[in-house]
Amino acid sequence: MAVVQPGEAAPQWEIVAGMPCWIELVTTDVEQAREFYAELFGWRYETHQDDAAGEHVVAYRDGFPVASIRRSAGEHSEWRLFLAAQDVDTTAEQALGEGARIVVPPADVPGIGRKTVLVGPSDAEFGLLSPDDSWQFDVGLPGTLMWAELVTIKAAAADGFFQRLFGYEAEQFGAENRSNYAVWYLAGESVLARVSMIRDYITPDTRPHWLLYLGADADEGIDGLVHRAIGLGGRVRVDPYGSSIGRVAVLRDPTGARFAVVDDTQATDWFDSAANFDPYDD
Repeated sequence: MAVVQPGEAAPQWEIVAGMPCWIELVTTDVEQAREFYAELFGWRYETHQDDAAGEHVVAYRDGFPVASIRRSAGEHSEWRLFLAAQDVDTTAEQALGEGARIVVPPADVPGIGRKTVLVGPSDAEFGLLSPDDSWQFDVGLPGTLMWAELVTIKAAAADGFFQRLFGYEAEQFGAENRSNYAVWYLAGESVLARVSMIRDYITPDTRPHWLLYLGADADEGIDGLVHRAIGLGGRVRVDPYGSSIGRVAVLRDPTGARFAVVDDTQATDWFDSAANFDPYDD
């Protein structure tokens, strides 16, 4: 799998550096997480053991890889987003020069590629991945990654850091930290968004994070999926609401990892107000 420079149109089977190319759940309870997502999205798993990278579980939906699951070294469960890099080590060095720090040193993971995890000036973790030639990553379907947002109080720092690292072009919406939302583009395509946290909802325990949106089956819909998630031990953080990307809800899995679900067939030109709004509570 080749990764091309930002500003270049990617030929078929190639991706532009800076595009999302993998997601990883780091969880305090791997078995509980496996069971939850298998029941919710129909994921099936293969477990891989590597001397350097350790054990990782690769999740598949309909035979295609969609995510990996690893045991957390800490007390929190969270989803990580990986961005494509032509050369992980070189891009990581550039990120260090821009104020990032390495959390997980670069390592080769068979079947996935060379990857590392950093914390940027926005205080949120993110990964870099140079995919293997055999790499596959299913997106845009039920049970797979649909969209991702960086949620942080340090909006300006995040914008500058990632634009310098990957050459994102940004479109800004709103202002004054209440509706400050930026969409980042590569080669004319929207790839990510950055959300500035609303100060009224921030507590001393609030942590910047990536909010990953996983697809819902339109036949079931968001409300049905949320109902099943609750029955499987999940918790609702933001009730279903309408948006320009689809009908959305924000959940936590039974191990505490935050994620969103979206039915993109229900996209609207307006936003509903969710019955509850508790986006940053940990």
